[in-house]
Amino acid sequence: MPQTPRPAPAGALSPHALSLLRPLLRRIALWHRDLSADLQSDNGPDDDESDTGPARPDVRSLPPFLRMDEPYSATPAAHGMRDRDITRAIADGRDPWAEADGTGQINRLPDPPIDAMVAAARFAALFDSPEDVAAVTGDRALTVIVAPSSEDRRLMWAQMDSILGWLADLDAPGGARWRGIDTPIPSATERDRAPRRGVDGRNAVASSVRQGRKAICFLPDTGSMSEIERALCRRIFTLPPLSREICIEILRATHSATGRVAEDALRDRLPADGALAALPLPVIEGAYCETTTLAVADALADAAARMRRPAGITLADVVLNAEVQEPIDRLVADVRAWMSGQLGWDEVSSSVLLFGPPGNGKTLLASAIAGSIGGPLVATSYSDCQKHGHQGDMLRALSEKAEAAIRSVPSVFFLDELDSFTHRNAAHRRSDYIVGVVNGLLEHLSRLNDTAGVVVLGATNFPDMVDPAVIRPGRFDLKLEMGNPDRAALVRILRLALGDDADDLNLSPLADQLLGLSGAQVTALVRDARGLARAAGHPLQQRHLEAAARRIAPPPDTDFLWRAAIHEAGHMVVGTACGLGLPERAVLTVDGGSVEYPRPRIETRQTAQSRLSTLLAGYAAERLVFGEVSSGAGNGPGSDLARATDLARRMRFEWGMGDRLTHLPASGAILRPGDAVDRAVQDVLGTCLEQAHGILRQNRDRLTAVAEALLTERELSKERCREVVEGFHPNNAKPAQPEPAIHNPGPPESSG
Repeated sequence: MPQTPRPAPAGALSPHALSLLRPLLRRIALWHRDLSADLQSDNGPDDDESDTGPARPDVRSLPPFLRMDEPYSATPAAHGMRDRDITRAIADGRDPWAEADGTGQINRLPDPPIDAMVAAARFAALFDSPEDVAAVTGDRALTVIVAPSSEDRRLMWAQMDSILGWLADLDAPGGARWRGIDTPIPSATERDRAPRRGVDGRNAVASSVRQGRKAICFLPDTGSMSEIERALCRRIFTLPPLSREICIEILRATHSATGRVAEDALRDRLPADGALAALPLPVIEGAYCETTTLAVADALADAAARMRRPAGITLADVVLNAEVQEPIDRLVADVRAWMSGQLGWDEVSSSVLLFGPPGNGKTLLASAIAGSIGGPLVATSYSDCQKHGHQGDMLRALSEKAEAAIRSVPSVFFLDELDSFTHRNAAHRRSDYIVGVVNGLLEHLSRLNDTAGVVVLGATNFPDMVDPAVIRPGRFDLKLEMGNPDRAALVRILRLALGDDADDLNLSPLADQLLGLSGAQVTALVRDARGLARAAGHPLQQRHLEAAARRIAPPPDTDFLWRAAIHEAGHMVVGTACGLGLPERAVLTVDGGSVEYPRPRIETRQTAQSRLSTLLAGYAAERLVFGEVSSGAGNGPGSDLARATDLARRMRFEWGMGDRLTHLPASGAILRPGDAVDRAVQDVLGTCLEQAHGILRQNRDRLTAVAEALLTERELSKERCREVVEGFHPNNAKPAQPEPAIHNPGPPESSG
């Protein structure tokens, strides 16, 4: 009884590829049977010989094409079975399509040469049409086959001469087109991601070209092509990974007396293609030692399940601010669309730089993305790679992680501590080392981004420290700030951490108190509250949460909050007056507050001065309202005064906005009180501070109103900021006008 046909499976091999692949696998099986017979005859008597009768004809003297179909000529046992009997047999672990009718034999190939069969099947799967074959086998053809994994390249180099010989045996007439093809192998000491291949490899290609021979080169990517290969390569192929369809075709040759197998049942049992491709070759070889097709599929599925343990969490288990949630949701949706064949990988923005203060879930988000796409998380960091030893060992460790992600698509490659890959042009005692590791990282990122199915995530607390080439578009397309959670996110984090206990608690006032803390701090707070409740012998109550909150975020006094509100309101009033537009968000926290403005893509004198006036506006507002200033404007390297000083220094000495055109990097424009650099910076800062003072003096009522709104609400969205400052049109300030491009300053900033 024939199997009920299903629609063509995803990843189905083309008819032309199958016309090469199936005879090739049978030819390899025949070679292996003959080899096994030779070894057996060397170790014992030949049972075919008889002293009393005539010698049997030696079937091995016949050509391979007359012999290789004989082991698969039996009628399937399924032909005499009803559908329910077939279903029952499969449930019992038998494959009635592979078993011979009457005997139940499957003629299993003993100790099958899976390495040769896997290599041969993947090579044959390249050729979707006769034109593909002609491109590889034509006179003086030079072909590049991209195989990102070094393990795959080693496998193909080891097997290619035999594969080409078997194809020639099957070809007619004489197999000439598959003969005389060289497979140049780079130096045995080749690094997986060396910038250029070894001299031995280039010489081998050059030798083939000089002799007018055909050649097939296996390379990690097209960037590794030599000048000769670029000039003469007729076709670039990508080596297909091991897939369910290839596994089924191998089973036809190794575990069937009929050339048939229970295809639908095997597809249901075999792991996904990405999981199969990630399995080490010895694991695959061991699985094919099982006695039936279904047992092989189960063994592969078990191994894949152990290797690809799910992350355990998805995006549903992670709380993100709205500006991060939307692009991450879109990324996961696009990857799923690619997995279902509805979207090309080149349409997926698959590389993301996550930056921001620690404790806000960058690593957790990587795990959640992996869990949401059903792929493994391959995580590493600068320090994790560096612990392996010197530069070469470090790059090898990084390469192994990159290859693990490539073999396991769909997968997530996560690289933490990206700020340790610092600027290559910075002068310090480790300059040569940094240049080498950054160059190595750049090549790995290019390879990962070129691999369909790999989502690349990088994380850093300090994006300005990362070498610009590492985080440019093409290596990291999206740049998302993982800032401290807003009020809505804080409530969701508390609910997620509290579980069912959240229903009986009032979380909104607590969220106001916790504004400015990281997600990790909030989660730790809940653990502390549960500990207080256990110590008291009571169920978790509101008072336990409030007590735990007071430990890490003591409620500030009214005077402090009012001063902070005036300070932040000053930024908002002056920023609006100077034409910076509306803040993205304004927040008042237990430690002060912040007002977030988007940075312009370029700086002109006007926009830089407007930003300077806005940065200094908190200082000016405190002086105007209280008659004195606090340490809030200059507390730390990220403070208003620190950033304003750096911006003024760049205007005068880097961007040509002063009385000099010479470029003096900020590291060279060292401030010494009273010197020329200090005076020049003071002139700029003084002018902008006076502008801020003037705007605030004329709009003191507006300053007070904005501060009161911020004090009451604690967090203002962009729309709420619009409502608070609506109708504010000071006479002494005009919106900044666009001017020619001067500088691209980088990611968004906030004033605090």
